[in-house]
Amino acid sequence: MLEEMLANAPRNTRGRRLLTSDQKAVIVSEWEKSGLSGPEFARRYGILCGLLFRWRNNAIRGAAMGIQNEGDLYNRTALDALRRENEELKKALGEAHLDIKILKKKLETDAQRQALQKSKSGPVNLG
Repeated sequence: MLEEMLANAPRNTRGRRLLTSDQKAVIVSEWEKSGLSGPEFARRYGILCGLLFRWRNNAIRGAAMGIQNEGDLYNRTALDALRRENEELKKALGEAHLDIKILKKKLETDAQRQALQKSKSGPVNLG
């Protein structure tokens, strides 16, 4: 299973595997179950030993592995809070956009009404 996952992992332009956080967690879990040392496990599955230890340390810290912002890792709670805030901001932006459209339409309608009223009253004859 692990061999298949690693073999079928997409690669970037440099040939490096692009693994998801869940895949990294599976690899760390398999390593812990295997009873092998880090270097042995890494050699067996073609993983850099340093990456293996980094993924394990991230998992121990409770970090969402692979989700980074300028080198800072966020724990799952902080990440969920950021996602909720992002969704709220998207909704607010959509509502503001709709409000602007409604106000523009009202201005156009008001301008048309004023033009219609001026044309109905006709020119004023003072003589």
